[in-house]
Amino acid sequence: MMRAVAGAVLRLYPKAWRERYGEEVADLVAARPVRARTVADLAMGAADAWLHRRRIPGARPLRLPLWAILVAGSYALWLLWGPAVSGPARLSFAWADASEAGWLFRAATSCFTMAAAMALLSPWQLGLAVRAAGKRAPYGAAARATGRRVLLTALAVAVPAGFVLAAYLGYVFGTVHPVTALGGAMVGGFFVPTLMTLVLPVPLTASGSPVLAGGARAAGKSLAVAAMLNGIAWLAVAGLMAFGLRHSSPWFVTAVAAGAVLSTGLAALVAWAVLRSAPHDPAALPDPAPLGPLRI
Repeated sequence: MMRAVAGAVLRLYPKAWRERYGEEVADLVAARPVRARTVADLAMGAADAWLHRRRIPGARPLRLPLWAILVAGSYALWLLWGPAVSGPARLSFAWADASEAGWLFRAATSCFTMAAAMALLSPWQLGLAVRAAGKRAPYGAAARATGRRVLLTALAVAVPAGFVLAAYLGYVFGTVHPVTALGGAMVGGFFVPTLMTLVLPVPLTASGSPVLAGGARAAGKSLAVAAMLNGIAWLAVAGLMAFGLRHSSPWFVTAVAAGAVLSTGLAALVAWAVLRSAPHDPAALPDPAPLGPLRI
């Protein structure tokens, strides 16, 4: 039992350490009796190896997977929904007395709505690119094969994206749980990054094919515009908060600020991931030159 636990602890060491010392240490553990102290020493050694992993020969820089960052960031963003949007702490100023705040409210809601529309536009652009590439000889077969993968990916994300979009529209039109005016102005900042994250697998699937790299890059540009509109909308929300900042709770301001940072960061990360994966206008696939006359 203790030997199996020791083997599991050895798998906790960094990959570079296991490749260089793993077999030697495993043989050493197998040749001696394994006690609780042995397991504790191995666990402490694993912690020390991770703390000083750069000193291990052949160790590579630690990189978190993109999906892990997006999932953790989205989860943290939605944890702020209660204190920032629907919590009791609220800016208390009369909208009737703050006529100059009206245009800020409209600017925030309009920018968030346009950002969501741009995020949903990217799969449509890829659909047009797939259709056009499928007719391009001699790369039509490869484009159609990639197009099928893009279509399956789009169908897989369509249901969760539809639920998110329906919930967002419900808050915009007031058909679900009502929120205050300020909450209604910032509600899009929580839905837009989620929509962009759900749409992300579609252009990433297309970017793997040089034939569709141009369409994937066009989709990335649409996502970049969505990210910029999302950031502009949060600036309008900050302007709204300025009208009643002295009446607000510090915790409420902190929650809104953290939500704004996470929202803009996630949206920018999604756009960056697509633009990074899709090369510039691909020149690797030139149009085939027409065949000349056959000479014998």
